[in-house]
Amino acid sequence: MSTFTRRELLRLSGVTLASGLVLAACGKQAGVVDDNAITILGQSPVTTPLTDAEVTDAVLLRTAASLEYNAIETYATALDLGVFTGDLRKVAEIAKRFSADHSEHADAVNSLAVKLGAKEYRCGNTRISESYILPALKLITADDNPNQAMDTVALAHAVENLAAQTYQGVVALLTDPMLRADAIRIGQQEARHAAILAQILNPGLKNIGPTSDAKTGKPNIAAVPSAFGSLANIQLSIGKPKPDGTRTTLILETPSLNSLVYDFVACKA
Repeated sequence: MSTFTRRELLRLSGVTLASGLVLAACGKQAGVVDDNAITILGQSPVTTPLTDAEVTDAVLLRTAASLEYNAIETYATALDLGVFTGDLRKVAEIAKRFSADHSEHADAVNSLAVKLGAKEYRCGNTRISESYILPALKLITADDNPNQAMDTVALAHAVENLAAQTYQGVVALLTDPMLRADAIRIGQQEARHAAILAQILNPGLKNIGPTSDAKTGKPNIAAVPSAFGSLANIQLSIGKPKPDGTRTTLILETPSLNSLVYDFVACKA
């Protein structure tokens, strides 16, 4: 007959109790409502499936419309800053004109999206704003930035290039040939905006075409930087100069899969 010491009996009872607690945790308990708030050992937590996201012509058009509102918001902020004074006072009139153009573009693109059965989209692209525009404005409006006015023009120039590149990229993806024609016509106007702003940043006939900085070898801002429209990322150097003379450079890229305005995306209140 097996005999146990007092210590062995205490150890055995402890193991039995622990086993019971584990089994209780693994099973359903009578009278206890499972609200899925706590992950239970042995059961997978409830997950919410991702919404199906299809890149359609309507999605591409809604995304293009969002870039128009990014531009409108950029010009509105630029005018509110009140930095276009002195030799740059005429830039304020240019900003107003370009903003009106973007408003017309947004109406036109949204109208095309509605014809496809989609809802119009009348606000800026959230990801573009949070990733590029807001960080740029923070650098531009810093009290120690001596180049606020020209940096604001540089931001507008970058946003115009971003819009132009977005339409250029959209043209290759749209399935309807008529929509491609409409998109490229608007994209051409964005490119013209960028060319005018480039002449403000780097004036003169010699700077219409591509040139390079003699010290750094980097390309200068040009009204017509290349024979064909580029889809490369856009570099925006702004803010207070560093001790070595360089400034903070932001890299802007056209909307990708995580920043497209899908059918289920709505403007934030």
